Amino acid sequence: MKILTFLTIFILATVCVHGQIDVKEKVKSKSTTRADERLDEGVDKGLDKLEEGVGNLFKKKKKKNTESDEQESQIDKEELNEDNSANPSDSENPQDHDTKKNISYAKYDFTPGNEVIFEDDLKNEQKGEFPSKWDLIEGNAEIAQIDGENTIAIVGFTYITPLFKNRDFKLPDEFTLEFDLYIDNKNGENAIEFLNANDEIIASSLFWKDNQRFLFSWNMTEKEKSSEDTYNNSEGWHHYALSFNKRAFKVYMDSKRVANIPNVAEKPEKLRFFARGEEDNSNFHIKNIRIAQGAIPLYNRLLTEGKIVTYGITFDIGKATLKPESMGTLNEIFSILTKYPELNFTVEGHTDNTGSATTNQSLSEDRAKAVCKKLQDMGIAANRLKAKGYGMSSPIDSNDTPEGRAKNRRVEFIKTK
Repeated sequence: MKILTFLTIFILATVCVHGQIDVKEKVKSKSTTRADERLDEGVDKGLDKLEEGVGNLFKKKKKKNTESDEQESQIDKEELNEDNSANPSDSENPQDHDTKKNISYAKYDFTPGNEVIFEDDLKNEQKGEFPSKWDLIEGNAEIAQIDGENTIAIVGFTYITPLFKNRDFKLPDEFTLEFDLYIDNKNGENAIEFLNANDEIIASSLFWKDNQRFLFSWNMTEKEKSSEDTYNNSEGWHHYALSFNKRAFKVYMDSKRVANIPNVAEKPEKLRFFARGEEDNSNFHIKNIRIAQGAIPLYNRLLTEGKIVTYGITFDIGKATLKPESMGTLNEIFSILTKYPELNFTVEGHTDNTGSATTNQSLSEDRAKAVCKKLQDMGIAANRLKAKGYGMSSPIDSNDTPEGRAKNRRVEFIKTK
């Protein structure tokens, strides 16, 4: 009787366990199916109008379920979790948030080009007006404000492009693009499109704010290829950076590299920004847009010029607080100093002419000290670095244009004995 009772309990337990597993698998399968259906429905709805205008611009791709893909997916999740850890909760101290964000940029390797060719700091722009340094292709864009700071709001189904002084301007063989974008709780698709001389799209960065999906497509005039990844889409400001080197693209969202394309069929000659939201009423907010020419390694600049002039070390407005995206340049400077222990630098801070000479002098000194301190925290001996500020006294370009002011706001590393 005891044996029978034991067998009965064992059988019932086995059935329950298998039943729970079966139910879990069914729930998981059904949940996944529903999630996929919602995602496909949202993407299809958002892409309908876009596909009418640009044909096969954003085709859906079916992923291969290989062991390699699964490993990459796991890495992506880990990196995304690192990025998400940089977002402050309500109980966190803002200073703790800044520390976490800087840590997440520890391996960031983006460095901007060495010659600014387009800069829009949106100064002196009037709210509600079309941004003066841009050209409208279709739709509507206007100056808006977030937390009292000017931004470009690309509204609804809209295309805009930088307005270069030379209407026949073509992107150089090597260039970088950077801007900040604001992510809110609205669904929508935002893109940067790269065109050839015939205005055909040859590459595109596309991201949806609602599901962390990032898509980079290229060779679109031939056989389209795509690379998909995730990114941190938490509400607030995020930094986008892209570099192109003759045939290769690298794209970053905040501290994470989300695309690394070694070969594109054509060199991009133009670019434009695109936004579309539900019922064409969402806003794509951007600011601090910069396009720079060149991708000369910093050490090569030191060899040819005896100094390194950098535009990749940036600060909060009117402060000596380093922005996290400065870590790309700082990591490269650190690598140079580590590789060449006999090398010492005077770190010079320079500003544009915004504000008084006295304020800028003090600010430039504090910024130079902040750079030295950061490199010292990374492991460089203090006696190898000396900080010096020049304020607005040594401009290298006119302060009458955004591009000129951008060149004057710089950090220089002067080789010393």
